[in-house]
Amino acid sequence: MMFPQIRCFHSSVNEQPFMFFILSKGDNAGKPGLVPWANCFAVHCSNQQTFDFYFWLVYGLYKAGKFKSRLRGSVIPFVNLDDIRTVLKKTAPSIFQHWQQFQQIMKALDLLEQSKTTLGQQLVTTENLQRFLIQRFFEKYE
Repeated sequence: MMFPQIRCFHSSVNEQPFMFFILSKGDNAGKPGLVPWANCFAVHCSNQQTFDFYFWLVYGLYKAGKFKSRLRGSVIPFVNLDDIRTVLKKTAPSIFQHWQQFQQIMKALDLLEQSKTTLGQQLVTTENLQRFLIQRFFEKYE
């Protein structure tokens, strides 16, 4: 497995086909995404297989809290580029050997994330319904 190029993201750089982003600042530092943030690193992969592997590897490391121990800064915590590279270089070879198991775990996490999204939508809908009912009640008696 070829190691991807990881660089600081600049808004002047055009997005490329096999590219994802890693948030570098804040409490969610280390979180991967498909859309760039203001403070992030860009990960350039050579092909779809490398992209899939590293995107889900970073996602798993983020969910496992592996970047939390690397945070520094007293006001706005951040993780630096060398920390990201070090964690990935250390973790990638052993995870790649167990890629099938890792994919199964990621599928389960994806299903859980979908359930969480559905529950979140239900909460928003319930709150809106509650607000509507109480507003309607007060409108009757004004």
